[in-house]
Amino acid sequence: MRKTLLLFTSLSLLLFGCGEAGVQSDVSKNIEIDPIQVSLEVPAILVGQRVDQTPPIDVSTGNIDIGGQDFSEYLDDATNFTINSISYSIEGFPSGSEANLDIELDIQVQQRQDLLTTTVANAQNNTEDVVLYSSGNPGNVSAAAISDLEQALKNGDPFQLFMTIVGRDVLLQQQSVDFSFVFKFDVTARIELD
Repeated sequence: MRKTLLLFTSLSLLLFGCGEAGVQSDVSKNIEIDPIQVSLEVPAILVGQRVDQTPPIDVSTGNIDIGGQDFSEYLDDATNFTINSISYSIEGFPSGSEANLDIELDIQVQQRQDLLTTTVANAQNNTEDVVLYSSGNPGNVSAAAISDLEQALKNGDPFQLFMTIVGRDVLLQQQSVDFSFVFKFDVTARIELD
């Protein structure tokens, strides 16, 4: 009898304590977007030789809708979204070839804006996830761009990524090498149920 009374009292206090705000919960997901294909090239005469710098390469994604796809069942009850981290890995960089990559990464929700600038040292060795942004240590990432991205997720709006890549200290064993950037977004949605 006492256990039942204690359980009933605890449940009542929990529900009463929620008041008008309802029950809040966090739902976190680590979302991998489709790979971004990149082709790095050098003139045929420079295959097998070090090249100081390649011309800029511009690549972009189509619309990315991680809020609408991965959190669709929570959108109506989500009070906010938090980007915990953004990471990347590189897939398919051919062995025997080497490059450092200077990257400008932009994001477009309503308008295009700078997200971050970074250098990927030894792209051929970046097969494990590398953290570009962490909410606890944002580094040189644009706070305004992160805020706009979080608002887009809350609204269920898509966004796009744009990359400008310049190869530095490049050594290719063939004229053109193809590889992919794989980005992952660690996102938390705050859900409030009435």
